[in-house]
Amino acid sequence: MTSIDDTLSEIRWLRNEIWRCRRSLKTVLPGAERKAVEKRLLDQLSAFERLLSTAFPLTLSSNMYSAKSTTIGRTDSSEARIENDAIPSSGSFGKSNSG
Repeated sequence: MTSIDDTLSEIRWLRNEIWRCRRSLKTVLPGAERKAVEKRLLDQLSAFERLLSTAFPLTLSSNMYSAKSTTIGRTDSSEARIENDAIPSSGSFGKSNSG
């Protein structure tokens, strides 16, 4: 079994490879070389996403936990309001858990 340190190291390596590919694509490359770098970039991105999904299987939905709904500030500020759409009401929670 792979340790978390090995997994994180591989994630960093893939991230760096993606950055290198993107920097290369910003330069002037011959057609065949550009195609090769683009293919490598796509392969690296796929590997990166695959590794992230196995290393960190829990993800948060961006629409449920958006910055807008979790902004906390002064209580008299309009930014202090927290939307409760992501939190189930006590009525539905009680109904779903009652036998």
